[in-house]
Amino acid sequence: MFPYVTRGQWAARSPSGTINKASCSQRNAFITHYSAGPPDQSVRAIQNYHMDSNGWPDIGYNWLVDRNGTIYEGRLYNYDAIGTHAANNNTRAVGCCFIGRDGDVTSAAKSAIRAVYDEACRRCGKSLQMLGHRDVNATSCPGDNLWTWVHEGMEDDDMDLNAVGGIIPGITNAQAFKDMWIWLCGIRGLVEYDTE
Repeated sequence: MFPYVTRGQWAARSPSGTINKASCSQRNAFITHYSAGPPDQSVRAIQNYHMDSNGWPDIGYNWLVDRNGTIYEGRLYNYDAIGTHAANNNTRAVGCCFIGRDGDVTSAAKSAIRAVYDEACRRCGKSLQMLGHRDVNATSCPGDNLWTWVHEGMEDDDMDLNAVGGIIPGITNAQAFKDMWIWLCGIRGLVEYDTE
């Protein structure tokens, strides 16, 4: 299990009603969302909106992730809870929300979402279908960037170049680093030769 910020740590309100649970036999999907708000939006603000404006008994998502890759426990009972995040799909799907808008998502956030997905699959003993909110409801959520990433298999293919410490001049992103590595290893020539 990954480290996460508990409901107590983000000062969650108690649910205003019953939170029902789903068994793994009922789960077959994982739905990625975005909050469509600013990336500094608090989890408590999202919960307040869901409870006070939407009339839901708690925050709608099972899990939330911020730009730094911090994972937040969402609805009470987290993985086991039936959320309120995708109409007609809440029992079958775990819902995970990126806190931010389209274009705000980072590699760290994607890695965290993938960790939440992997744990859901581990707990259920099966692979869950990877979906964006727009796949099941009429919405733009989770934005083009996240939706494309979900449909490409939620791969975590970006390296954290901050870990390298920026010591390689001219290398400013993960793809540039990969291209340089392939060139240095001589693999590029082999790949081009094999594909001709």
